[in-house]
Amino acid sequence: MRFWSWVLVIGTCLLVAAVLGFYKYSAIQGAIARGNAFPEPMEAVVAVTTTGIERQSGLTVSGVVVATQSAELRNELAGRIATVGFAAGSQVTQGQLLVALDTAQERAQWAEAQASLEIARLALARAERLVKSGAGSVEARDQANAQFEEASARARALAATIDKKTLRAPFAGIASLHQLEVGQYLPAGSMVATLIGRDRNLWIDFSVPQSQADLQPETVVQIRADDLELGVLAATVIARDPSVQASSRNLRFRAELTAPPAALLPGMLVKVHVPIGDVRQLVTVPSQAIRHDSLGTSVYLLKETTESGQTRLRAERRTVVVSAVGLPDASDQLVIEEGLVAGQRIAASGAFKLRDGSLVQVVERDPAAVDRLVGH
Repeated sequence: MRFWSWVLVIGTCLLVAAVLGFYKYSAIQGAIARGNAFPEPMEAVVAVTTTGIERQSGLTVSGVVVATQSAELRNELAGRIATVGFAAGSQVTQGQLLVALDTAQERAQWAEAQASLEIARLALARAERLVKSGAGSVEARDQANAQFEEASARARALAATIDKKTLRAPFAGIASLHQLEVGQYLPAGSMVATLIGRDRNLWIDFSVPQSQADLQPETVVQIRADDLELGVLAATVIARDPSVQASSRNLRFRAELTAPPAALLPGMLVKVHVPIGDVRQLVTVPSQAIRHDSLGTSVYLLKETTESGQTRLRAERRTVVVSAVGLPDASDQLVIEEGLVAGQRIAASGAFKLRDGSLVQVVERDPAAVDRLVGH
């Protein structure tokens, strides 16, 4: 009797468990069915296409802007200033008088020398006539000729002294500032002015380590003057020193900058980026497309898939390597060294909402202003 009681209890428990299990199973299946009735969520993003660029490793060194035509003008002889023929910082023409020193004494001596020269010339002419007529000696003629040459040399020496006390512009250009005044005494070798030519080109002199001595002429280098905000300028290497500097073991090069901006002046310090190695093919992407997480740095590729006869766009996570050197003229663009190629479509704005395999809808405007799309 007791046996059948236990059988009844156990059977009842099994029946209750079966009923509850069936009920739970039915509820789960209903939930799954209701879930399947809703479409898969779709995230709105702005899509961009990766852009290819060429980049070459390089070395950045300091360079100095040099005028293609310049000269420091100094007086060769000492004297007192008689004339100042140019204004400070003005443009001068070739041959224009800059400074004339007082030459009154030299001119008086030159006039005396001219008179002596004329007397010597007459004496020589008379001696030659006497020799031709047989009334004079050859010795007297030679002595007269020597006196004539001596007087002529003295006159030329005084003329050269007068000329050296007159300083003229050797070429057209712009003169530096000065404080020259009439009556001022100038010792020999005093700085009169620095003259910069009007050539529109400039030279950029820079030095690189001896390990980069194979830098060839016609190589294009990039010039930057960050404090002037002139952007990146291109200059062409035109020459190099024949030997390495013993003190620094560097080799000096010269590049020519064609039609430089007016703000770039001789003597300025600039940065010179010298290309090194082979050209690499890289791509650029907007900074909004880059995602950083525990798995590393990545972007989301947008790939078309065919599902149930329909074409859909899904996100695929792609690990990338971002270059430490960005684009100087595009702060919102980053350079990708590995992981992407040019022409690929990726998510930009709105990429933070994506996961690997997410269904994506591309919008034309910033998705920050677009409500989350579900069921579309």
